[in-house]
Amino acid sequence: MRHQMHSLALALAAWAVAACAEDCSSLLQARAPVAQYTVVEQQEEIVWNIARGTNYTLQFFSVVPTFGADGNYIALLHEFDPVLSKLGAEELYCSDASGVHKTQLRVYGREKGIPVSLIFHCDWPEEQSELENFEVFLENEEGKTLGKVAVNHNTPSAKHQSVACVRDVFMLDHLGLDRVNETLAYKHLVEWLEFHLYHGMDHFFVYTFGTVDDVYEEILKPYLLAGAATRIHFKTRPDFHRQRQYWSMTDCLYRSKNHATWVMPTVDRDEYFRVTGPSELFGTPSVPKNYFHTVWDAIVRHEGKRVEDVKSITFDLYRFELPSRDELTISSTMQQAETQVAPFCRGEGKRGWPKFVYNVKNANSVYVHWVHSSVHGTEDLHISPSLGVANHYRSPFDCDKLPANVSDTTLQTDVVALEEALAARFQRNPREFLKYLSHKHPAPDVHESNWFSATDRLTTSWKAALQEYIPVDWFFALPGQMMDQFFLAETGMFDQLKWDDLQMFG
Repeated sequence: MRHQMHSLALALAAWAVAACAEDCSSLLQARAPVAQYTVVEQQEEIVWNIARGTNYTLQFFSVVPTFGADGNYIALLHEFDPVLSKLGAEELYCSDASGVHKTQLRVYGREKGIPVSLIFHCDWPEEQSELENFEVFLENEEGKTLGKVAVNHNTPSAKHQSVACVRDVFMLDHLGLDRVNETLAYKHLVEWLEFHLYHGMDHFFVYTFGTVDDVYEEILKPYLLAGAATRIHFKTRPDFHRQRQYWSMTDCLYRSKNHATWVMPTVDRDEYFRVTGPSELFGTPSVPKNYFHTVWDAIVRHEGKRVEDVKSITFDLYRFELPSRDELTISSTMQQAETQVAPFCRGEGKRGWPKFVYNVKNANSVYVHWVHSSVHGTEDLHISPSLGVANHYRSPFDCDKLPANVSDTTLQTDVVALEEALAARFQRNPREFLKYLSHKHPAPDVHESNWFSATDRLTTSWKAALQEYIPVDWFFALPGQMMDQFFLAETGMFDQLKWDDLQMFG
């Protein structure tokens, strides 16, 4: 009976679209709010004369102002560079054109771990929070003006409990392990957005770069018009997808400051977090429909902590098989028996790298799998799969040969509701729409080896800085050549590191 009602609802939706055609379209557009759209331009280069005959060129990939309880400042975002991190950036100052509120820059992102960005905080008067545009002047310790950056303040002012950062779509067509998933990028994106809205995600910061094709625009438009998403568009498109991800997740952190409590920065479009312990977290046998709005606070309470003392919540993932192209991803029910292993099969007993949400008030910089820099004294809560876990729908890595032989139908119960939501939002039969999207592909991303051979971002080896920033045990159990390639891919910007540089780890 339920299936018959579902089929009838889809048929009625298709009939309604055919019946009113342009009239319905104009009516929907007339009632829709203005789409939220922000354009980011890479800043002009600023030459910093460090010492006689020694210059360093600063170029911020984004500049984000934020005002409120999380602080009043302008965040200047720069790619991580071990040279810059050691130059005594505290010797830099910022001010407006008049120099009235000159202040020393505060620097984040230099801590041990896997650094991907350097963030400079320039304190700014709260009374200027209503201005749309600023000019920030940088000076050295002697008061010499080095240059200026232009700041646009147009991030929506709404407050949200939970926000998700959505990276750009791309296709790693040259990598066999990602071939299936990345050719489904558009299909996965629309399903992922709809699922998270259905379960209580308050808002998305969606990132695009360079030229955006019509299919991508078609997918994003209804979410932007409904006010469910803000699009952050970088005019500059870095060639390598990791670099774009690092820009996105760092920019999203600072756009979320004063606008959100919890942020999900890097959960991919084939990963779905779900609650597995509703009775422990909510005191009920069933999971609340809008759980993204309440689950993070519930986890903190369950662990006996206070939100203000927590920097992040990390969770494991289970690998699931992919369904057919015209089916929702979550319709697949077959998973592996164990949570997924670490990247590149680092050895038996090695737990896989988690995904996470962070408390925006306590995070200063982030990596793909954890908070990199945080307020002193705050902690991460790693939860058991018995409380919450993510379903990861993808083709396996080459070394991951575990069979998907365990049935889990938890998310399959959402299929009908999500198909109906997609039919209402896009005014199309959802099965046909998903199949259509599954055959539309973004342009292939640049091959890693080509990018690394062409880049000349640094002229010195990272060897001197390597031991200081990267934990020794991070490299254990990786074969030599694979470790070299993986490290380069993960840093996303250093081409000088060779296998010989890693021999210091024994």
